[in-house]
Amino acid sequence: MQFNFASVVLVTQVDCHLARRFGATGMTISVTRRAALIGLATCIALPVCAQTPSRPKDAEGFATLEQPAVFEIAANTGSLKETVPKGQQLAWRPKGGPSDGGFRMSNISVAFLRSESGGQVKMTFSGNVSSLGYLTSEEAKLNVNVRAKGGASLHSWSLGISVKCADKDQPLTPLTHDVPTDVAANVFTNVSTVEVAEPAEPNFPGVKVQRCN
Repeated sequence: MQFNFASVVLVTQVDCHLARRFGATGMTISVTRRAALIGLATCIALPVCAQTPSRPKDAEGFATLEQPAVFEIAANTGSLKETVPKGQQLAWRPKGGPSDGGFRMSNISVAFLRSESGGQVKMTFSGNVSSLGYLTSEEAKLNVNVRAKGGASLHSWSLGISVKCADKDQPLTPLTHDVPTDVAANVFTNVSTVEVAEPAEPNFPGVKVQRCN
C-alpha cells in the first residue's frame, strides 16, 4: 500500500485551522474528513500494487517425440551403407496442445561411409523439417542408435536440429560424425538397423518450443 505524505500534511494543516475556528465540533468534522481522505488515498494506491505482468498464454512450452523411427541398413557400394527409406517420419507434438501442432522431420537418411583404408567410418544424418505451427526455442535433441542384427547396440550418436516457423519441407544441412576408430570397423561390418529417438533420460522434458504468430 502506498502512503501519500503530502496529502496527510495538507489535511493536518486544515484540521488545525478548523479546530481553532469551530472548537471540538470542528475537530470532529476534521477527523472524519481526514479518515475519508486517507481511505480514498488507499483505494487509489491498491490497484497499482495489485497489477502484475501477465504472460501470454501458450507463449512457450515443451514438445515431445511421438515415437522413434527405425531404419534398416542396406549396402550401396563396398564403402557406403545407408538407411532404407519406407516413409518413416519423426513428429513432435506440444504437451497439452493440439494433436496436429508441433513440427516434423521427413526424408530421413543415415549413411555410413568407410575410408579406402577401412580404418575410418563417417556417419551422416540428413532430412527435411517442417513447422506445424511451432518453432524450437532450443535444439531438438536426438540419439542415433546403431544396432547389430538381433538388437545389440554397436554405437550411438547425439545430435540436435532446429526448426523455424517458415520451414516447409526445408532440407537440413547434413550433420556428420566420425565413429571412434576402435569401433569403426565393427560398426560398419555389423550394422543392421538404426533407431532415431529422443534421449532416454527418465526426466527428459522434451524440446522447448514456441507457438508461431
